[in-house]
Amino acid sequence: MADHETWLKKTLADILGEDRGLPDYAIDAFRKFGPEDLDELRRNERQAVMQAIKAKAHESRDSRGGGLGEGAGRPAWTEGDMDWALRAAKSALEAEPAGKRSEKAEALLADCECPSATGPNPGQDTRTAGEIGEGRKP
Repeated sequence: MADHETWLKKTLADILGEDRGLPDYAIDAFRKFGPEDLDELRRNERQAVMQAIKAKAHESRDSRGGGLGEGAGRPAWTEGDMDWALRAAKSALEAEPAGKRSEKAEALLADCECPSATGPNPGQDTRTAGEIGEGRKP
């Protein structure tokens, strides 16, 4: 496995509090990001991004596992969970006023092709996050 993929899987697993490891497809939405992208953010921006990723990914995954009985395992992460997490990270950076964002935050926002995490909450819509807000009809 490439060093970048190893870093990405470890970093996302740490952010998510995931001790089971992440499948390859779970990192696809984040493949273009590297260590410098987190390192060059201001501390408050980095914390906001990591908290947003964790909260939205867990919200998305938990919405699929609401009926789990005692002893049942957590659902596996999906691409949709990670898509929601990426969109939440973008929203976290957008929440900082434009004049107060770091240069790295501005660059990441300019390069990000995903929509912000707006719209229905994960699990309340059967479409994946990537299908919402991209010109597709409901």
